[in-house]
Amino acid sequence: MEKIMWYGKIIDKKIYLYRNLQKDYMNILESLRQGIIPETEETCSEKIPDLREILLKFEKERINSEFSHDQYIIKVYSVKKELEEIINLYLEKLVSIYTLLDIKYNNDPCLYFSKLKNAGLQDVDNAAAEMGINMCSFRSYLDNYLGNEIEKYMPHTVSLIGKTLALDFLLKSGSLENLVKYPAGTLQILGAEKAFFNHMRKGTPPPKHGIIFNYPGLSALPPNQRGKVARAIANKMAITLKMDFFKTDGDTEGMVNEIKKKMNIQV
Repeated sequence: MEKIMWYGKIIDKKIYLYRNLQKDYMNILESLRQGIIPETEETCSEKIPDLREILLKFEKERINSEFSHDQYIIKVYSVKKELEEIINLYLEKLVSIYTLLDIKYNNDPCLYFSKLKNAGLQDVDNAAAEMGINMCSFRSYLDNYLGNEIEKYMPHTVSLIGKTLALDFLLKSGSLENLVKYPAGTLQILGAEKAFFNHMRKGTPPPKHGIIFNYPGLSALPPNQRGKVARAIANKMAITLKMDFFKTDGDTEGMVNEIKKKMNIQV
């Protein structure tokens, strides 16, 4: 009598493990999930393997394979953006408390926290300021980390559009693989989905740009030029994304110069 088990087969009360179970457990478990019965060893085994140990290894390998580097960058960037919101909310509360102490806010939360720390107030006020300073310090650390990582991961695209905008595109699309699949027209309006749906449903004018509008200098152009320049940037970006994804080289500097000419910037 033969029984199919997760670790192999039981034939006439003898245990025959799947071939290379300890080393090839990933493929074996995947095969079992698909209803495919792997081959077994020719000689029988005296004991049953530890299921818990193998499943832990399987899950660790599966998570590592699915959690690519760009996913890690995206999650860290999401933390950084949420931290910025927390800093602004925290600042708003502190300004409302200390507005009568002549500690002026000048559009820099971190500078405000430092001023508050040096104002010679009570311990609780110093602790409140220190909390803000620590959040600013961590945000700066994340900025440096993300800048280095995105420059290594998407070097050509970063050279074309900058670190922050490259991170924004990666966050919005969900992965570099998704970005590579987008045509230039989609890259141009990515982030303007609401305006695009209004255009499709209500016949409003189509959007000319999405988050690409944050490209340095684009917002300063006359409105009638922005759409054409945004399209030119998107066309070049579609090329650099493929260069980054397939690890190839190209004339990124030449692309940047072409965009500058379209923006009437001295090259």
